[in-house]
Formats: sequence, C-alpha cells, structure tokens
Amino acid sequence: MAGGLGRTQFINLDLFTDAYRVTGRAEVGTGGIHAELGNPNSNFLEIQDAYISRIHKPGLIVASYKVAAFRKENINFIVLQDRREGIPVGTQHGRSIFTRGRPMPAFLTVPSFEIMGEIIHEGKFTPRDILVQSIGRFQLIFSAKASASLFPEISYSGDLILVHKDRIGIFCLGDST
Repeated sequence: MAGGLGRTQFINLDLFTDAYRVTGRAEVGTGGIHAELGNPNSNFLEIQDAYISRIHKPGLIVASYKVAAFRKENINFIVLQDRREGIPVGTQHGRSIFTRGRPMPAFLTVPSFEIMGEIIHEGKFTPRDILVQSIGRFQLIFSAKASASLFPEISYSGDLILVHKDRIGIFCLGDST
C-alpha cells in the first residue's frame, strides 16, 4: 500500500489506445480504477513500469518507462484480470452498485478492436439505455475478450474490461444471430 490520504494500492493492467498496448501498474484508491478514471480533478492516468507495444506486434516491446501518463479521453479500454480491482464495493449487502442486475451477452467495437463479454445491468436492456444509465465514462464488460479488428488472432482476455463510452463505435446486446 502506498502512503497518502486514504488507502491506495497498485493494480496491474493493460491499457489500449488506437494503436498501442501499455502494460503496467496504476495507483488507485478504494474506489478502484473505475473511480480513478472518473476523478474530475485530473484528465490524466499515470501508469508505473510502463511497457509499450504496438497492437499488431504485441510481443515486441517498443519502449519502456518508469512512469507514463495518458489522457483519459484517449484510452479506448483497460483490461483487468481481477474485476475486484475495477469496481468499488457498495455498502448494501457488500454488493457493488456496478454488479447488481441481470447478465446479458454484449458485443462492441472501439478503434482497432472488437470486444465480447457480458454486461450486468438492472433496468431496460437496450444499448442506449445501458450506456446512458451506467455510471461513469467507462462501460464495464465482464468475462471479456478483445480481439484486434485487422488481426483477430491477436486477442486479450480479462475478468473485466473497462471501455471508454466515447470511443464505442458499435454496441450490441444478446447472442449473435
């Protein structure tokens, strides 16, 4: 745990922009990365021990830095291996406000990637309603897989993928027909 006000911790993540994947660690408070992304006091997210690779050559590290900063608006999505690092736990019966509701298969696109997984939502199940009613600027996709659009054999899976709502091109619900 790091010092400062409140409890903080470092979490491991993979962050994706239009053309790059960055693997590293982010310092977050008790609200997890979702709260950090929604922090109105900063337009940037800092990543420690950042390893940068191109989307189409994920095994080739093109640069590494002790600290890298990203404009939150330029982040397409973030992959976490443990959903508990991405969602704060609410007080009602220890369940997060982000995981109440019914599960529904989802498919969406962002620049360079297609993402499949599961939305958990209470309320009306329409893409528009989910995007409007879900909290924050990032949509949570559980048990998710992101595949590169031009290179579908390149994919990244995680227990939780946080997708920047403003970067979503296509958003579909239910099973494919």
